[in-house]
Amino acid sequence: MTATSLKERLQRGEPVLGTIMPLPSPEVAEIAGLAGYDFLLLDMEHGPVTPHVLEGLVRACRVVNVPALARVPEDHPKTILRALDVGCVGVMVPQIESPQQAAAAVAATKYAPAGTRSLAGATAAAWWGKVALPDHVKASNAATLSVLQIETRRGLEAVEAIARTPGVDVLFVGPSDLSQSLGHTGAVSHPDVQAAIRRIFGAGREAGVPVGILALTADDVRTYRALGATMFMDSLPRLLLRTCQGQLQGMRDAAIRGAGSASSSGDR
Repeated sequence: MTATSLKERLQRGEPVLGTIMPLPSPEVAEIAGLAGYDFLLLDMEHGPVTPHVLEGLVRACRVVNVPALARVPEDHPKTILRALDVGCVGVMVPQIESPQQAAAAVAATKYAPAGTRSLAGATAAAWWGKVALPDHVKASNAATLSVLQIETRRGLEAVEAIARTPGVDVLFVGPSDLSQSLGHTGAVSHPDVQAAIRRIFGAGREAGVPVGILALTADDVRTYRALGATMFMDSLPRLLLRTCQGQLQGMRDAAIRGAGSASSSGDR
């Protein structure tokens, strides 16, 4: 999938499925891409992914043709720039709390006249100068995704204005931080948190902006899809842990049953 087709699918309201990848391993990124995810979110906020590591992860994603987004640790324009210049097709910006902050984050992802992104031609994003600069500018401005996280009380209170900010491609619900900001730390199912999540979905719907959310199970996807969610992400470390636990438990059970069968055969 290309960056352009990813954005087009979101705009059409089609579900897109990604995984959060905070591990500094190009091999793991490549395997996740081969698994068939629509995109990977390379996590610089909650993991040891530095700008240098990010470049290697993006290169691995390009090998298997899976779009790479980066969750940046802050909304500073230079932080956003570095993520885009190494070849990410978009950024997720955490803790957006006002339409002014949203507008600045969007501007940092776009070249002039649409935004303020610094322009350089010899970057991985521009294929090291192989792509003509005007073509790179046009393609980047059309395809780059701005995913803004609503995960605080202040962000929730301004979510309708944030959703109406030109250039916002996705509102993304941060359930854990949102629960913490609302005074119900970790209790995502609390009625106050669920009401807040529904408000974010409503703001996206009214503004015509896709909404995404963390979805760790198929039941989560069904629940949030019914509310209108378009972008879904699971967590690769959590998935790896749960898969290993399930595999190990199955193998232990099989070994115990096998030992019992061998013992019974020996008695005869």
